[in-house]
Amino acid sequence: MGHLTSSTPRIFLLFVLAVNHNHAHAFLHGSCNAPLGMESGRIPDEDISASSSFDSGNVGPRHGRVRTEIGGGAWCPKLQVTTEPKEWLEVDLHSVRVITAVETQGRFGNGQGQEFAEAYLLEYWRPRLGKWVRYRNNKGEEVMMGNSNTYLEAKRELDPPMWASKVRFFPYSFHMRTVCMRVELYGCPWTEGVVSYSMPQGDVRSAGWEFFDATYDGHWDAELQRGLGQLTDSKLGPDSFKNAYYDFGPGNGWVGWRNDSRKGRPVEITFEFDQVREFTSVHLYCNNEFTKDIQVFSEVQIMFSIGGKIFLDTPITYTYMEDRIFEYARNVSIKLHHRIGRFVKLRLHFSANWIMISEVIFDSVIAHGNFTAEKLPSENNMNANDIYVNREHYKPFEIPANQDDETLFAIIIGILMAVIILLAMAIILIIFRHRQKKCFASPLAGKSTLPGPLLSSESSCGTAEKTATIHSKVAMSLPPPPPPHPDTGLLVDIKNDDYQEPFQYYSYSSVLKDKCSQFSDSSHEYAVPDVGSAAMLANNVPSINVLSDTFKRQSPTQQEVLTALKNRLDNMIVPEFPRHRLRMLSKIGEGAFRMVYLAEADGISEYGGDHYVGKGLVAVKSLPINATESEKLEFERDVRILAAIEDENIVRVLGVCFSEKPLSVLLEYLPHGDLCQFLKGHNTIPVEKTQTLSPKTISLGTLLYVATQIASGMRYLESLNFVHRDLSARNCLVGQSYQIKISDFGTDNELYVNDYYKMDNGMLLPIRWMAWESIYLGRYTTKSDVWAFGVTLWEILLLCRHTPYEDMTDVELLCSLSHLHKDDEAFCFLPLPAAATKDVADLLAQCWSREPDQRPTFKQLALFLQRKNAGFIPLT
Repeated sequence: MGHLTSSTPRIFLLFVLAVNHNHAHAFLHGSCNAPLGMESGRIPDEDISASSSFDSGNVGPRHGRVRTEIGGGAWCPKLQVTTEPKEWLEVDLHSVRVITAVETQGRFGNGQGQEFAEAYLLEYWRPRLGKWVRYRNNKGEEVMMGNSNTYLEAKRELDPPMWASKVRFFPYSFHMRTVCMRVELYGCPWTEGVVSYSMPQGDVRSAGWEFFDATYDGHWDAELQRGLGQLTDSKLGPDSFKNAYYDFGPGNGWVGWRNDSRKGRPVEITFEFDQVREFTSVHLYCNNEFTKDIQVFSEVQIMFSIGGKIFLDTPITYTYMEDRIFEYARNVSIKLHHRIGRFVKLRLHFSANWIMISEVIFDSVIAHGNFTAEKLPSENNMNANDIYVNREHYKPFEIPANQDDETLFAIIIGILMAVIILLAMAIILIIFRHRQKKCFASPLAGKSTLPGPLLSSESSCGTAEKTATIHSKVAMSLPPPPPPHPDTGLLVDIKNDDYQEPFQYYSYSSVLKDKCSQFSDSSHEYAVPDVGSAAMLANNVPSINVLSDTFKRQSPTQQEVLTALKNRLDNMIVPEFPRHRLRMLSKIGEGAFRMVYLAEADGISEYGGDHYVGKGLVAVKSLPINATESEKLEFERDVRILAAIEDENIVRVLGVCFSEKPLSVLLEYLPHGDLCQFLKGHNTIPVEKTQTLSPKTISLGTLLYVATQIASGMRYLESLNFVHRDLSARNCLVGQSYQIKISDFGTDNELYVNDYYKMDNGMLLPIRWMAWESIYLGRYTTKSDVWAFGVTLWEILLLCRHTPYEDMTDVELLCSLSHLHKDDEAFCFLPLPAAATKDVADLLAQCWSREPDQRPTFKQLALFLQRKNAGFIPLT
């Protein structure tokens, strides 16, 4: 929400192209940076060990969890450390993970600790390696800089990443000292299945340029064996090999082999996988600077084996058409026709003097069945080292045949094959059209049905019978949307303007005041819920007349809302808060233009008054110290505008620290944290029948009460024509009695890094919550926020236990959303939660209407949910 500015279709065209370009990546660092579980406790105590501890009960290894104050507050080794480290803290992950970053912290000990590691080394281990390997970055450096104090964390990106099932931290000091450490690992599971690859080491080019696989972590003998390196690190080399070498040196671009040093023999690369797999394709990223005598291979032979020693059957042969026109690097994709194996050998033949490869990616799934290693037909006649055997060489006998008979037989076989192919194509076409009608129907056509289970185990288009069946256009008995204002449609009629003011804490438009001065009188009524007690409804809703007058009141008009905002802007004075009365507790998130910390403020005043409430939790957002003057002015202006926004379901500005650097703003923070983590710690019951609930049990009525408050806060933004752009459960805070406030703290939170797609320019996009028109047309309106609200309600009803479209990759999701862009009724909708009643299912269907104008307004959503939740009072 704080990262995006006004977008254009051109930007999103580049975004779609970038997604397609990255299709061949093994993994993307932007989506492989989630904490692995030291802080959260997913890594249990028994998986954390150490060489020694000063006091195992108080500062043992289990206390070495970042941002956690347990026992003595950290792991402290028995011995002091020097430049020859011997003490280590080990984390056992059990399965191989891609580790892209590590984080360390000293021993704060509630203000009593004074120990931290100013530097450290890393070692890692995985089963196929069979040894501990000292980590070195792409510059060959082993020592990593650690902490400079006892309380702030220091996160270091790993380039290249590590593939490890165990990691050890070795504290390191330039002079003898006592140290203590808390750590966290960041990354993701290694799902590609490659456990190692073997090949000849790269060659040396003129001027001493080494095109080695410099990051390879296996054994460097006659050839590279049992390790991983540049070919699987998801980093693509640039078009010019010289740029890679000049900018980064060896190990940051291409691995290359020269033909004359290999005497014409092809380059053989053997990949070993964790299990027997079924392969559909392989992608090789190749250099083609033909003027530098570098070209894509002329031919590649691809062979498969179960045991790894003998490669039977005819290899797949792919011939590349020589390109001596374009010198850019390119991805070469080859179909593998569902071949089976645990080992895959690539035999690359030279087209010029040099072959350079940057990345090799396989598309595969685990094969099911019983498989045994291959055996030679005749052990006496064959050399066991001859790893490629063609079955045609081992025919037990041959029957002589007449040439005419062979010709006739070939014709008959050809006719039969043609008939079989035509029949197969007809059957596939019939099945495809049948499944299109059942799976890809529009969500607004047909009747609504509810799935039985909470969430189908499959949510792809191919299993739509078990998943989303949001096929209804049944009216929700919602009040109709308000008509355009008779004098100006700028702030009232959304349909007249594709672009609306984005609700971004530091990206408001400077013309807001002008907008606020252009409205005329409006008679449209807005219901403002009293979320502290029972829901309230507007008097003028004809379809809702079941509540007593006690639950009804006149709501402010849009003119009154805008007048109040303009008056607050004209008279806004944001109080300065002394920085020394802030105690930083932990880091919530870190973005390109800000840091977000959770802090304790001593003497913070209640919002809008002078009453001091003593110590309280606040969120502190700060600009970088090196921010430019224009960034500072924009920051101050946007804070002022945010301070003028006043709604009980939106976080408010409590103060600023502008007297010294870094410029900071203090925002409300609720005690139970974000809604996503809060709901994950609860269970649900179908209907609330009792006034005594378990602390870990939450009712459907409470979930709808939560959703009502979100809709109410968004209705306020809608009345100002502000667009949030990142509405989700992670961006909502939870207070006492299930109070909800909308924020944007989840955007930069590392817990949710996998919820965002990171583009090459660093832009983060929550594509699983975004409407199709935002992705494909760059169009953000309150109606695209309504789509995101539908996804957020889906999250809430499932207690945030599932990620939207979790069975799809980012690319598959974008392809699915493209069907809405094309309007071919082939989009795969989210499966309905079991808790969704018929009317809630219809609400979700309308939120996900293809046409934005057919989606409800937030006013309608708030009134509907208030009616649905009428009379509900949350239990404290």
